[in-house]
Amino acid sequence: MTTATPAPLRAFRPRAMRVAALVIAILVCWVIVVSGLNLSGTMTANGGQTFESDSWALIALGPLLALPLLLPLRVRIDADAAGVHVQNLVREFDVPWSAVRAVRYRHGAPWATLDLVTNEVVTVLAVQALDGQRALEAIRRLRKLHLDSQAA
Repeated sequence: MTTATPAPLRAFRPRAMRVAALVIAILVCWVIVVSGLNLSGTMTANGGQTFESDSWALIALGPLLALPLLLPLRVRIDADAAGVHVQNLVREFDVPWSAVRAVRYRHGAPWATLDLVTNEVVTVLAVQALDGQRALEAIRRLRKLHLDSQAA
């Protein structure tokens, strides 16, 4: 008798964190660019003067300062019968299911974790409590994949 293989979890990303990152990055960029546009030829409180180059520098800095705020857009998780690929803000982890002791989503915790057999913990920023029912469904699928890999 063969059992059906659970559906893989592909490119699961957090919604709330992505929306917040986009809104904040756009606001930061907008404020800095608008400040740069309104800056040229004004006098400062200390009697100094701003120049057109100051304005252009601020306009160029707006997008540059907003770029790091978009790092949360990279966060995702992919899982299949072989293992799980976790991409957090700046680090990536490829973990086979044989190395995972448990998939945890503790009550009150902001995100899920993978407890490894080496007593290490991998945070899964893609599955966040802010996403509510959607996050619970992702955890159920991860646990099902883990459980089926242990049975095989």
